[in-house]
Amino acid sequence: MQKKTIGNGYSMPCRISAASMDQLASGLRHCSPGTITKTLLVMKWNLWKLHHHIGKTTVLAMKLTLVFFIVAFLSASANGRAQNLSISGKDLRLQKVLKEIEKQTGYVVFANKRDLAETRAITLSVVDLPLEDFLDVILKEQPLKYRIVDKTIVISRKLPVEESSAVKKETIQLTSSDQSVPAPITGRILNADGLPLEGASIKVKGSRKGTFADAAGRFSIDANTNDILVISFTGYQEKEIKAASLQSDGSIVLSISESKLDEVQIIAYGKTSRRLNTGNVHSVKAKDIEKQPVNNPLLALQGRVPGLFIEQSTGFSGTGVKVKIQGKNSIHNGNDPLYIVDGVPFVSQLLPADGGNMVLGNSGASFRVLNVNGNPLSALNPADIESIEVLSDADATAIYGSRAANGAILITTKKGSAGTIRVNLNVQTGGGRMPNKLELMNAQQYLEMRREALQNDGLTPIPGRNGDNDLNGNWDNTRETDWQEELLGGTARYHDYQASVSGGNANTSFLLSTGYHKETTVFPGDFSDVKRSVHFNLNSSSANKKFKMSFSGNYQLGNNRLPRIDLTRNAMLLSPVAPALYTPDGKVNWQPDATGGTTFSKNPIGFLNDQFNNKTNTLIGNLTLGYEILPGLEVKSSFGYTTLMSDYVSKTFLSSAPPEAIRSGRQRSTIFGNNAIQTWLVEPQITYRRALGGGKLEVLIGSALQENASKGSSVMASGFSNDIVMDDVRSAPTVTPYSSANSTYRYNAVFGRVNYNWENKYIINLTARRDGSSRFGAASRFHNFGAVGAAWVITEEKWTREHLPFLSFGKLRASYGTTGSDQMPDYQFLSLYRPVNYELPYQGIPAYAPEQLSNPDLQWEATRKTQAGLELGFFRDRVQLNVNYYLNRSDNQVSAYLLAATSGFESIYKNQQYKIKNTGWELMLSGTVLQKGDFTWNSSFNFTIPKTLLMDYPGVDKTSDASKKIIGKPMGSTYAYHLLGVDPQTGVYIFEDSEGKPTSSPVMKDQNVIVNPFPTSYGGFQNSFRYKGFTLDLLFQFVKQQAKNYSYGSLQYTVGGFAEGEGNQPASMLDRWQKPGDEARIQRYSTTFNYFTPAYLAKELSDGGISDASYIRLKNLSFSWQLPERWVKTVKLHNGTVFVQAQNLLTITNYSGLDPETKSSTILPPLRVITFGAKLSF
Repeated sequence: MQKKTIGNGYSMPCRISAASMDQLASGLRHCSPGTITKTLLVMKWNLWKLHHHIGKTTVLAMKLTLVFFIVAFLSASANGRAQNLSISGKDLRLQKVLKEIEKQTGYVVFANKRDLAETRAITLSVVDLPLEDFLDVILKEQPLKYRIVDKTIVISRKLPVEESSAVKKETIQLTSSDQSVPAPITGRILNADGLPLEGASIKVKGSRKGTFADAAGRFSIDANTNDILVISFTGYQEKEIKAASLQSDGSIVLSISESKLDEVQIIAYGKTSRRLNTGNVHSVKAKDIEKQPVNNPLLALQGRVPGLFIEQSTGFSGTGVKVKIQGKNSIHNGNDPLYIVDGVPFVSQLLPADGGNMVLGNSGASFRVLNVNGNPLSALNPADIESIEVLSDADATAIYGSRAANGAILITTKKGSAGTIRVNLNVQTGGGRMPNKLELMNAQQYLEMRREALQNDGLTPIPGRNGDNDLNGNWDNTRETDWQEELLGGTARYHDYQASVSGGNANTSFLLSTGYHKETTVFPGDFSDVKRSVHFNLNSSSANKKFKMSFSGNYQLGNNRLPRIDLTRNAMLLSPVAPALYTPDGKVNWQPDATGGTTFSKNPIGFLNDQFNNKTNTLIGNLTLGYEILPGLEVKSSFGYTTLMSDYVSKTFLSSAPPEAIRSGRQRSTIFGNNAIQTWLVEPQITYRRALGGGKLEVLIGSALQENASKGSSVMASGFSNDIVMDDVRSAPTVTPYSSANSTYRYNAVFGRVNYNWENKYIINLTARRDGSSRFGAASRFHNFGAVGAAWVITEEKWTREHLPFLSFGKLRASYGTTGSDQMPDYQFLSLYRPVNYELPYQGIPAYAPEQLSNPDLQWEATRKTQAGLELGFFRDRVQLNVNYYLNRSDNQVSAYLLAATSGFESIYKNQQYKIKNTGWELMLSGTVLQKGDFTWNSSFNFTIPKTLLMDYPGVDKTSDASKKIIGKPMGSTYAYHLLGVDPQTGVYIFEDSEGKPTSSPVMKDQNVIVNPFPTSYGGFQNSFRYKGFTLDLLFQFVKQQAKNYSYGSLQYTVGGFAEGEGNQPASMLDRWQKPGDEARIQRYSTTFNYFTPAYLAKELSDGGISDASYIRLKNLSFSWQLPERWVKTVKLHNGTVFVQAQNLLTITNYSGLDPETKSSTILPPLRVITFGAKLSF
């Protein structure tokens, strides 16, 4: 035995066996350099130090990662030298060329001198040619062949043709008359660009023999020369080829499948196709996303995916977005799906921002978390996204464990591809406007209401600046202003510019893109939201395709300068006879009376003077390293990092308030705030693929380590001497802590998946995961989750093909699994304390008071999911139908449990047996309606019928939720009074009491109507028309629901009251009671509170205030024209397209309010946006 020294004195044995030339070759190794030893020692030292910071469990998983990469590095060291060759020369002897191979690659060449003596000279001129391709070139015209064994090239003589023929004839005689002796058949699977398709399946038709292509696309399989090989790969057309007809180089080229069933679907830790998927997964591709002028990629999913319900909270850029997948699984905690961006988890909620901007609306945050506005996904540039997958059932999500209890949304960004360098530009500009206006009272109607209200009360207008200014002469009530036009009638400018460059070769590809996006508002003033972004992706592999690296990143710099107030409310309420907004000299008009006192204190322009500025930095990065140790066995790990940082400044100026407020002590103030969320993730994995028993087996084992660190704080500085210094906290005489947050969340898991596919007919998928979360005490910190999914492709059965020829594809699938949830605030299981301020603390020691009781037994919320689906394709998949049924049961809910007052605490957080059941039907129908000549019409329709029921809530009758949580009814349902109308004699609203009698003063027990505010169905309808270079796409979204309406007006004060100038009402309020005997819808006008209670009950707590809010919305229209090829070539372009796009173009609804999506008349609705643009490719 010989030994080679490694590094600094360490040695390892290198065994050499000379039994045969092949054995000798396979025994040779090039030992790794000393740098690897040094690296491993440093890593071991760092792990020892890290052990003292993050605990044994974390270090154990990181050691697992280290072990994986020790194997990879040691293997890679043997292949560390370049395997591409560059040789030039004329009439070179083969012996000299082989020596040059040894010199450039480090490989050892074995050959017989006698064989080399019979070769011809070679003339070469090659640059950076892969080793195997180089050997094919130099031996093509030689009587030699080669074989590579590890780091050794074995050169041997080819059999003579006569000898080969003799062997073949003898073989035929020894076997059947039409078969040859099985022998290794080798080849290489490539795509149309010549790139290898790693993992492609190769099977011998009619047998159980099979294998997979390695990282270089190569394969070897024992087969007869007359056997038929069946080659398949996700996203490509299946191909059958006779083994004997393989090309001389053994290459087999697969073509991309045109069937949507074969489109690549990204799933958890892998990819598949719709044809072979066992889970409930839907995909939205870049071609659909890029047609929509939206600032958040989630908004591009509205109306496109069954089972996914998305609502836009406001019409502002960066708005909150509420997302639900198959209903709600938790009563009091988070119901957000898990977001994964390029393999890295991304937060679903921003941090609370006390003093931040409230106009953006929330994204469905738990009621236990206040002041959370906006949506973190606004930090992603939609133009950088390649596809979005929505995972719904347990089979698709269980491997993500507790993080995906409410489903998962996987976002994959664009990547570079091999080929010439390509430059793409996308420019579009346009604007957004209010989609509609409410019919409000005009000046005449408003004044009539006001005078009638005073008359009904037996009163006259109150004089003075605090009186009825619209009637006492302080205001000019002969003027009239349409405040919807004045405050909301502007155009929100929309600008979006994108540029990218991409390219690469067979081993390395790249993409770099940048974007600029700006939106303003419809309000008067200079307000905007600006986003600048950079996206990059780098993919690289070694020459033999064994080592792979992928590095991607997204960075966005945001500058939000939106107003602090939503003027929609002011536009709905301001009196039409209110004064002008500005004085003749351009200042805020407070409309002083004869004594100089303010009469127009609600002038909204004053509020617009205040300023808000939020600067954000968002970074998402992921590095993935992988190495194929053996054919089918790959080890890899991903290293992810995200950070979201915001620094906001909110200024309140003296000019935003009337003069009286300043004289009363109002001061200039600024809130300085900052938030930061940082996440890192390490996920080592081992994947093994092989052919087994006529099928394909794939096994995945991995681990996950995740840490989220969230920090936020804000202070209020007040008393500034002037406006100029309000950005400097040191210039304020008074600085007060405003809010503070600091928490760390740690997550650890081990997961696995086994997938077996037998002849693309029977597929079973098993997943398991053990999760650990820092949000639970030691007694319940870890929990196990798992799922099983199965699919039966019935069209692979012979009887189906014989009896159902019109059915081109049919699949039955079903799944069952368990998931958990830890979407709750941190530290709920601990005893928490709060500081207590004393002027004279005892002995100067700070005092703390208990705030929360500990509960070390706090457990995971649990959800069990059962789903079944049927997928059909008709007429060669021209028409496709997908039907899915789901049944999800959730229990063990975490909620506050009320305690006796003697305990000293109001409640303790614990698991309670509240039970929720989600059921629903999902349907997706798509296909090609018409295809004739140059005209194509494609259509898609999806429809969902959801139902979320509260099945159990022990002790609900003893809680404040008694009227809001109804057993056996949909979640969110509430009891309401039944409004009978207006009493013809008294002119007051009357309701039905518990005995069926009319009353104007109902009590709680009289609430006998159940109202469900959640949608009962929703979906979308998409059509795409193409004729030559013209394309028209239309997407309609529809929702069936009920919501609070605006038909009973505003209760800012009373119906008929002045309300400081905010007393206008919708025109529907004119149908009111005026005298005894009147049959009217609206009760009598009044300026007093004598009739306020019935009015409040009618509007807020009766079935009269709830009405149909269903709508059909033309969500998106896109029209494009691809420039003729001759035009493009003339200007040296690769491609060119001009387009017009529109969002929220038309809404059909009976909703008696401003917008049925926001279900409000005081929130800015989603704007109607129209843009024009061009896409150019060089």
